[in-house]
Amino acid sequence: MLRVVSDKAAIKRYAALFNKKFKSFVDEEIKVRLGHQGAGFPAKVAWSKKLGIWKFSKTVKEVRYWNAFGVERPGGHHVLSIAAEINFPWKEIDRKIGGAFAEDHWGNVFVIHRGKIGGGKKGVGKSLFEEQYRGVWSHMEDGDSISPVAIIGELKSEHFALQAAQFVKKIEKLKSAASSVQMEINFSEITFREELVGGTSCLPEDEIAFACEHDVVVAELASALGRMNIRSGNDAQSDLFVYDAAENRISHFFEVVTSAAEKNVMAAVGRLMLMRADGAHLQPVLVLPEEKTKMYAEPLHRVHIAVVGFHWQQDKAVFSGLDKIKPDSRF
Repeated sequence: MLRVVSDKAAIKRYAALFNKKFKSFVDEEIKVRLGHQGAGFPAKVAWSKKLGIWKFSKTVKEVRYWNAFGVERPGGHHVLSIAAEINFPWKEIDRKIGGAFAEDHWGNVFVIHRGKIGGGKKGVGKSLFEEQYRGVWSHMEDGDSISPVAIIGELKSEHFALQAAQFVKKIEKLKSAASSVQMEINFSEITFREELVGGTSCLPEDEIAFACEHDVVVAELASALGRMNIRSGNDAQSDLFVYDAAENRISHFFEVVTSAAEKNVMAAVGRLMLMRADGAHLQPVLVLPEEKTKMYAEPLHRVHIAVVGFHWQQDKAVFSGLDKIKPDSRF
């Protein structure tokens, strides 16, 4: 089980690494008036086109490390509102602060969130987060208690900034949905919704890091399909699917596996076969690390499951085999 980090020196070290993870993604710094709890003040935020977010950090000595985020490039002279905050206590354990660092049994460090979100809107708060947020969840020893927490990302991962950006976008979508009269999502328009990526159940300790990678790879896959002018979407049951507009139906559906462990691959294959049973016209596709594709491609082809591989090129997931996917194609 994860354990919250309470040592002052460790928190300071991890807070510095947290900020460092975003620096290579910054395109420009923009002067704004930043809104916080009804007040505005001059600030300079760091904007990243790749991540699709801006970031503002400030150390409040003896209190907290404050990190505010927003989506879309700032412009104009109005007060810039904050989409999400990922804050850390100055020392020890402070459950009034939403963010924290946690370590697993092997010494991996994760950034977690307890679900304390605000924004001054009715219905926005911890209850909304616990009921609606989809992502990576796990249990954490939080001092003298054990709590379910959302995992923002693995701090030392090369892809942590991508993981954190995805969290920020999900929170922004969650807040926007809360301000609508209808909380349920209307699926009449097929599209990829990043806020639906991930689950709601707590994962065992040894699966957390792979799950953080999984959610980012799913989003990267949706982007790759979009660049190929292939319309994709997702829902609460499916990682991703391809929609055939001509036939007005789903043609392909995907399961993404970022852990090459056999149990994870077999579990994904089982889910694909169950979904295939609901419609013979559906083409199931397994996405897994490229080095494992040769091992599984031939046997899975015999049961009509296609295999697509992926690997990382710096901060970008690259997929092999997607060129075969068309709404009317069969592997």
